[in-house]
Amino acid sequence: MGALKASGTSARARTSRGVKVSHVRPSSPAARAGLRTGDIITEVNGKKVIDFLDIFVAAFEEHLEIGVRRSGKDNCLKVKRVRGQSLGAELESGRPTVCGNNCVFCFVDQMPSGLREDLYFKDEDYRFSFLHGNYLTLTKLSPVDEKRIVELNLWPLYVSVHSTDEDVRARMMGRKPGEDILSILDRLGSEGIGFHTQIVVVPGMNDGVKLGRTLADLCSRHDYILSISVVPVGLTCHREGLPPLKMVDSALAAEIVTMVQKFQDEMRRATWRGVVYAADELFLIAGLDVPPGSYYDDYPQTDNGVGLMRMLLDSAEGLRLPAALKGKKVAFVTGALAAPNIEKITSLLSGRGLKVDVIAAANNLFGPMVTVSGLLPGGDMLDAVPGSCGYDAVVLPPNVLNADGVTLDDMTIKDMSDRLGLPVLVGDYDIKETLKRLKNELAG
Repeated sequence: MGALKASGTSARARTSRGVKVSHVRPSSPAARAGLRTGDIITEVNGKKVIDFLDIFVAAFEEHLEIGVRRSGKDNCLKVKRVRGQSLGAELESGRPTVCGNNCVFCFVDQMPSGLREDLYFKDEDYRFSFLHGNYLTLTKLSPVDEKRIVELNLWPLYVSVHSTDEDVRARMMGRKPGEDILSILDRLGSEGIGFHTQIVVVPGMNDGVKLGRTLADLCSRHDYILSISVVPVGLTCHREGLPPLKMVDSALAAEIVTMVQKFQDEMRRATWRGVVYAADELFLIAGLDVPPGSYYDDYPQTDNGVGLMRMLLDSAEGLRLPAALKGKKVAFVTGALAAPNIEKITSLLSGRGLKVDVIAAANNLFGPMVTVSGLLPGGDMLDAVPGSCGYDAVVLPPNVLNADGVTLDDMTIKDMSDRLGLPVLVGDYDIKETLKRLKNELAG
């Protein structure tokens, strides 16, 4: 969280009595001011605290007066720190607001049973959209929430639009039609709130002319629509009891890429940026080369799979192989969709003395239709690595671990290294950084 870190250990996210401190880092500004684990922060610089977000926003100040309730008594602590220095306190954030939609394409509903509990949680919380880039639909946003977003100047927010036709959007989200999404965006946009948006394309529902209308509606609001990503729907083999849906095939992917390019060209003529971007997956499905870096401007939606492949390919320019890696043999594990592009890079490495095998791992957890690397479980990646090839190390994709360092099936790097009996490391979207990690791993 930058100045503060929010912890999800509390059962209550918002309370009139303030926010509980779950941990104070030793020697931090918070510790020097006397803040303790278990304290309840009730005010910051004279403003009452509703939840951790009030503290997060206020904590950018160099001087803080923090109202604290401890053992039933109120105290005032004064914090002084250098600008940009972390306060050093973790706060109980509580459980995020639960999504009330029933989207026909929701990935959570397509997951097998037996995975860790947090993977099945659907959040719809503007606070975590602001802090972590989580996408929300704005369907549960109350007038109080809107007022707070404006007062705290919480932007950018990340919004799943999918369609600006409310009937289409409601059908996709499995609910009755409600307030038009454009009305909400316009209202907040007029107050200075900006948005990164996404459109998940579901064939037969929001593609074709409907997609064109949505792009036109959002692009016309480029003053506060900061970016638009267009991504294909993801379908697993676990859709029992769910509506039948189609995948985006190569023909439709090519059509979408062309449509996005048309709108991007218009935006570049009208503004300094492209605004709308097709996900890497669409180019790969269509069998097209990913576009140059200029297509992505400042790469506003890499977390949504937009531009990552270009970043990786560009990082190979002027590539030099560390001398310590010459003669080594490694395996790069990836998803089936990205494998051909990864091979373009690894062929350069092999030509410089590092033998690299690219292994496209099948996704047995979610099924053969899921071919992206970010959804590969640890077990499937390990199963794909042959045991008799004499590898010195195995390199995994950058996006297969969560913030806690575990895969979708709860495996750590140590678990995987122990199972294979050789070093396993996670790569980077900069191939030079990957080689640096590989050299350090093998040297250690």
